[in-house]
Amino acid sequence: MPPLAGWTLWITGFVGKAPALDSIMRFLANDFMIPVAIALVMLVLWLGHPDQHRREQLQRVVMNASVAIGISTLVVRILNVYDFWPRPFLVENDAIRESATRAAETVFYLPHDPTFPSNAATISFAAATGIFLGHRSAACVMYGLAFLWVFARFYAGIHFFIDIAGGIMIGIITSLMISKVFMPRTEPVPTLALNLARYLYIA
Repeated sequence: MPPLAGWTLWITGFVGKAPALDSIMRFLANDFMIPVAIALVMLVLWLGHPDQHRREQLQRVVMNASVAIGISTLVVRILNVYDFWPRPFLVENDAIRESATRAAETVFYLPHDPTFPSNAATISFAAATGIFLGHRSAACVMYGLAFLWVFARFYAGIHFFIDIAGGIMIGIITSLMISKVFMPRTEPVPTLALNLARYLYIA
């Protein structure tokens, strides 16, 4: 088991005690609501600014964040090969396994792909960090959504705390590397991609 595994036993212990809270966490933990909300924020930034110069700046920021999502997902897939430890509802510790199983069945479901790092944490914090470099207000909304998403999954007993923390670190670091190092050094490819998007009337 990973370090701080006892935190999972503590958080999943709340499941079933407050049905209203369980319903909120079920709504937040699913694979659709928060990812779609994050995508909509990025879409508004991509198309929404009336000033052409500022709109181009934001489109570059969104493009950087999108590339960071893709690269960080690849990093997660590579790390998943090593499968560092089982999900909380599959561990040998009876108390953690039973509590996490009950929580997952109540709030989410029982995924059986590798648990470390959390893909939800990785992609949501990669997106928010990429946007933060160009639009801090929108990024604050995205960070808030990302936190709610990963907390709900921790509450649901499908991740250990270290899975969430590892995903956050990977997402943030990848996004900073893409935005600050990779994309500037690959010019004029980003500019050509943006020009192509304009030619296709999607930017």
